[in-house]
Amino acid sequence: MADGQSKIERFGRYLILDHFVDGGMAKICRARYLGEQADKIVAIKMVQAQYSQDVAFKTMFMDEIKVTFGLLHPNIVQTYDYGHHNGQLYVAMEYCDGRNLKEYLDKLRDRKFVFPVEISVYIITQVCQALHYAHTLTDKMTGKEFSIIHRDISPHNIMLTFDGSVKVIDFGIAKAATNTEATQAGTIKGKLSYLAPEYLEGKDLDCRYDEFAVGITLWEMLCSRKMFKAQNDLAVLKKIQECKIDAPSKINPNVPKELDEIVLKALAKDRTKRYENMDQMNRALMKFLYSHYPDFNATDLSYFAKELFKEEIKKDREKLFEFGKIDLRPFLDDLKREQAGGTNSAPSNETKVVDDKNAARAQVLDFGFEQEGQSGATKTTAGGTRVVNKDELMKRSATRQVNVAEVDKKSELQLGHAAAKKKLVSKNRSADSVSATKNQGTSVGQIRTRTGTRGQQEEAGSSNFRNIFVAIAGVAALLVVGYFKFGDQFLGQKNIVKESRRPSSEGIVPAKVEKSEQSAGDEFKIMLSNFDKYRQKAFINGREVEVSILGDVKIGGAGEYVLRVQTKGQEHFVTKVSLDATNSSLKVKIPEMPYAVYGYLMNSRTCISGKLFLNLFGEERVESLPVGKGGIQLPLKIGKGGEPVSTDYTVFYQKEGEDIQRKLNFAIKFENDSIDLCNVLYRQEAE
Repeated sequence: MADGQSKIERFGRYLILDHFVDGGMAKICRARYLGEQADKIVAIKMVQAQYSQDVAFKTMFMDEIKVTFGLLHPNIVQTYDYGHHNGQLYVAMEYCDGRNLKEYLDKLRDRKFVFPVEISVYIITQVCQALHYAHTLTDKMTGKEFSIIHRDISPHNIMLTFDGSVKVIDFGIAKAATNTEATQAGTIKGKLSYLAPEYLEGKDLDCRYDEFAVGITLWEMLCSRKMFKAQNDLAVLKKIQECKIDAPSKINPNVPKELDEIVLKALAKDRTKRYENMDQMNRALMKFLYSHYPDFNATDLSYFAKELFKEEIKKDREKLFEFGKIDLRPFLDDLKREQAGGTNSAPSNETKVVDDKNAARAQVLDFGFEQEGQSGATKTTAGGTRVVNKDELMKRSATRQVNVAEVDKKSELQLGHAAAKKKLVSKNRSADSVSATKNQGTSVGQIRTRTGTRGQQEEAGSSNFRNIFVAIAGVAALLVVGYFKFGDQFLGQKNIVKESRRPSSEGIVPAKVEKSEQSAGDEFKIMLSNFDKYRQKAFINGREVEVSILGDVKIGGAGEYVLRVQTKGQEHFVTKVSLDATNSSLKVKIPEMPYAVYGYLMNSRTCISGKLFLNLFGEERVESLPVGKGGIQLPLKIGKGGEPVSTDYTVFYQKEGEDIQRKLNFAIKFENDSIDLCNVLYRQEAE
């Protein structure tokens, strides 16, 4: 077979599509279940033949099956099937269309972006629910408690699907009442950096052991770094024994103090000081989540995932479409012959090849083959001890790069708006559905018929011509409507700050701006680092803009722009950025701004229409009159004692239909002072 090609093969009732993990003892593949009426995508773990015959390994394998086969929870990967085929043990599991949490953390770290607090908390609430279910599972037929403890919770073993689901995976070393053998003395099971102090002290483990690992995982999501990290394993063990942990807010100022308390409680060295069970921790997190982020919705995780991995998703969908074109009939016929005891002859399609460039691995599922700290494979010896295969570890730790140039521009435009995001999700689902329909069974082209009279064919040709004409007319109409409705987005966003006769004021904060490695052609955007969409607003040239969940702001075209970020109770962050064809994508880090106190310029009635010109934080602003709902925030000066003092303001206004700009003077005297523009205007005209 030629290089760069891989063969589609059948494994029992499964058609192997591609590989996720190729370990020394087992490999995990994406496979298609071969059914007469229906089929589905699954993940299948196949143990190498030599280990499948090892008595100790088979015992360990069956212990895992006993634990996982009965687990049925929306936040736990389900086990569908297991058995022995061609001398190999195997287990078929639910396929998770996503990435593990470790890959999310790595990708965010590469982009210098931290997990949003609210999404971090939501993910951990789902993990808590999964573990509480496992911890309290009871055999309904005997009433016996299974007493399952996962013992290997870490970012590697938490899957986040692209549709927003959270799944706990890999119960391979779980401790349960059904285990045949106890852990050998001196053997460490689990990832070193996620062990709890009581494990090192030799105490019997309970559900609070998993709680400690969950606490570490949440801490690492909030802080974007490893919690127990040292030069060698011995130093890591020493840190675990000391268990001196900084509050997350000390590293990430966006973390509220209430969340600090929850995290540190879960990470208490004395397990009696932790939450009694995972349900209690989940309740505390849920209460925090919706008290601090009342607008949060579970679909935010899906938007976040699809934005972060949009290029990988696009490539994998292309692979799946190709897999969907495979004719299953020869494989089904061969399976029937095998089940009937006949000759197992390879079907013609079994030699069908798929280009490796299209069938390259797009997923990494970790079912116990990934070592903590790196995306490498681990092996499990017959005694249950995990060791790292260095070559394989280096092979699979290669960083994936996102090529923004290939991203669909229309989708990019839609992703910048929250309402349009929902349409995009619906569009993607519809596209998947249509593609799936095309790829199942007989194609549309195969069911077309050439029968019929000459007159019928001519009539069909005429009908087709009319349909084409109508389609062209419809597209033209849409383009005309789109131009008038969205023309400014295609022609470039106009700068609404008019040229003024007054000199520009200084005070614009110099931003930490760097060119993005993901700049692409005619796509213009600003990527905001440290932006919190729940407590901040962003403005470009005075107009509020939508910020994606990853902090991206789409810009209409090249030019100079004034960026303003407003945070309640702080000074506005204002900076200037410049975009052009060679510098079309910039990263801007939003700093922590000083404390500020505000008054408001309001309109109690419509006394004037036109424009208001003012300078705030170095930004020349143009506001419409009458002033909109909420008024215009005007900061007060802070005196020596730290108290706000009366602050004088001079602004200019221009009545509608006039070219003259008139001066207007007033003072903001105290915090939340509300100044009526009309009263000031009438008083000044009277004077």
